[in-house]
Amino acid sequence: MNHRKLIPVLIVTAILLASCAPYIVVENKTSFPVRVIVSGGGKSEVVSPTPGESSSVDMNEGTYKATVIPDAEWIEYAKLTRKVLNDQLANSDKLTGPQLLDVIRRLKEIAVRMQQYEQAAASSASCGGRLTEDNSAGLVVVSTSNSGALVISCK
Repeated sequence: MNHRKLIPVLIVTAILLASCAPYIVVENKTSFPVRVIVSGGGKSEVVSPTPGESSSVDMNEGTYKATVIPDAEWIEYAKLTRKVLNDQLANSDKLTGPQLLDVIRRLKEIAVRMQQYEQAAASSASCGGRLTEDNSAGLVVVSTSNSGALVISCK
């Protein structure tokens, strides 16, 4: 009977200890998906936060490096989406007025996002930080510069 009471206590203790481990939050402030490779302390993790979202990675205390690259899978998706929309546009006689306007709007949106992606694809960026016992949470923010290049900052 005592063992049954001990198991939930051990589970809660393990969760609390795990939640105290150093971690890094990666925020994506770009308009397209990116991949961020975070490495340090003998660990390496890859996260792919979608635009406007964040992901987190557990990391060991010590120095870390974060490197961002555009997500190549997204550009393939965008190209496929553009092809499908262009095919719909080629058969516009089968679309209603609102459907045609929607296809044109979506084509314009995908073109803008692809242009932003292609500007960023020419660059990758890195930054570094340090996790300590006193500062066990890091923040990595990914954005684009005015010229469209990827920018990453570690705080």
